Amino acid sequence: MSFIDHFETLEDTRSHINKKHELLDVIFLTVVAILSGAEGWKDIKQFGDNKIDWLRKFRRFENGIPVDDTIARIISTLEPTA
Repeated sequence: MSFIDHFETLEDTRSHINKKHELLDVIFLTVVAILSGAEGWKDIKQFGDNKIDWLRKFRRFENGIPVDDTIARIISTLEPTA
């Protein structure tokens, strides 16, 4: 099972009006940043900014890397048991 197959079943509870960043982009960014040593939302954002070209080999990141508060808000809306 691929990364995307595993996580694409997660429900995105955000309003369609405010979806500037794809849920799977943010999840992918968060997971790979943490695996690379990121220890907080600011580290995840910084990792994304530094590795945007590499990240785009796997996901579109059409609107770039979200700010750290947006990453935290999106991840916090996920149901942990899902």
